[in-house]
Amino acid sequence: ASSPAFRRGAPPYAPVAPDRAAASPGLHGVVKLLVRHFADERVVNPDVRDMMLQSVSVLLQYKEYVAVFEANEEARREMVPSLLRSFDSRFWIPVSNILLRLCKGVGFGQYDNEAIKVLAAIKAIKRDGADRHRETGHVAVVANEDDGGEDDHAASPDAALAEAIANSVDSSSPLFQALIVETFKGDPKLLEKFLDRVFNTLNWTITEFGVALKEMLDMRQRAAAARNLQRKCTVMLELSVTLERVLEFLTLELPVAFLDSSASMRMKRLVEILLFVLGHACGAGSDAKLFEQALSMKLPVFVADKISRAPVLAPIAGIILNLEVAAAAWVEGRGDEFGVNEVSDTVADELAAGAGENNISQLEYICAFDWEEHFGAFTGREEAIAELRDVVRRVRDTREDIERRRKAEDEVDVPEDFVDPIMQSVMTDPVTLPGSGVVVDRETIRRHLLTGDGTDPFSRTPLDESMLRDATDLRKKIDEWRSGLHKNLDTTALEDID
Repeated sequence: ASSPAFRRGAPPYAPVAPDRAAASPGLHGVVKLLVRHFADERVVNPDVRDMMLQSVSVLLQYKEYVAVFEANEEARREMVPSLLRSFDSRFWIPVSNILLRLCKGVGFGQYDNEAIKVLAAIKAIKRDGADRHRETGHVAVVANEDDGGEDDHAASPDAALAEAIANSVDSSSPLFQALIVETFKGDPKLLEKFLDRVFNTLNWTITEFGVALKEMLDMRQRAAAARNLQRKCTVMLELSVTLERVLEFLTLELPVAFLDSSASMRMKRLVEILLFVLGHACGAGSDAKLFEQALSMKLPVFVADKISRAPVLAPIAGIILNLEVAAAAWVEGRGDEFGVNEVSDTVADELAAGAGENNISQLEYICAFDWEEHFGAFTGREEAIAELRDVVRRVRDTREDIERRRKAEDEVDVPEDFVDPIMQSVMTDPVTLPGSGVVVDRETIRRHLLTGDGTDPFSRTPLDESMLRDATDLRKKIDEWRSGLHKNLDTTALEDID
């Protein structure tokens, strides 16, 4: 039999008053119990594990309890890896909520210009490096002129705890934020699995939000059904925003996970999900029109839960800013401040490649959005919006260039061996599948493998990414063909200008 505190139907662990947390003698034992067993597969009843995760989430609402977790050796050692491994189809909701509590205060519209490195980096880039950052221990902070000595954050858990409590925003935890980053750095496979699940789950929550929104508007004459659907809409939107904020944190503290050449597929998937979310939040699309209609009706549940576009759009603005500023710092020779040693494609490049005209209008909408109305006059707003406008301008310019070049490719005969047999488009990075000998674009086969089908789509023999063989000679021919085509296009454009 399970303990009475965790029997089915029992409420999650209810904390004592926060101001009594430090004096509660059994609290460290409870924290140890929760951290040790919420991911323990020997606990066969998933409802029990779910309640333990909910208990952790309840405790972490309060700064005082965050301090207890930070002081607890078991929590410092085990909680973050266990949380990240527990992000699956059964426990993703409580895990997401816990991560959001730990990372609270670092998102667009929430932060202070002196506390978040990305905004100071914008100033540094614009002023030719007048501002500088430093990385202390595992936590990146803005250099403080009043700091008179070296920080022993990494060496002393007590010092780390004191610093985390002193600098935290509400219930956030710089200590656990740093542990999240270090865990992912030390386990790339865990990062890959985690991001894959986040992308898929966010796609699902936004889709469910759109479906519920349409059903709610169709059934608005049936009050009871409409109220239930209103509640479903708000829940799905809140879950989507939580996942967006998790992604925003990772792009801030671990931009290399998206900017490095080995992370090109992650960047593509990130941009795809950002554009998908944008399509439901603003613009001329049918999903965005449904959202606009629901907001204009001032539905009781929407009003009570303060549903608006701002929480959906803010993380998108933050993600774009985080990655563009990290890439710009790398160009300036300061990539080490963001842990970036190499940049493959920037988020602006990927937005330009994947965005249509409506998507660019949506990005421009973010720049023109009245952020102050929703978040107040947060420090750094003007610098952040100016940088966003610059990014969107570059996206539009690059998009026009891409469209011009694609049109030129469509108007000429393309050698048959340059064409991806699945996507029927000119390949960029051709690879040979060892089982069938067929040549496809690397991105095409990567997407195929992401579905979980670990086989060659032509021969059905086992396949993973490490088995792909670069078609180097073919790639060289494609690059030379493209270069000649685009050179002629540029020459024609110059003649038109003359």
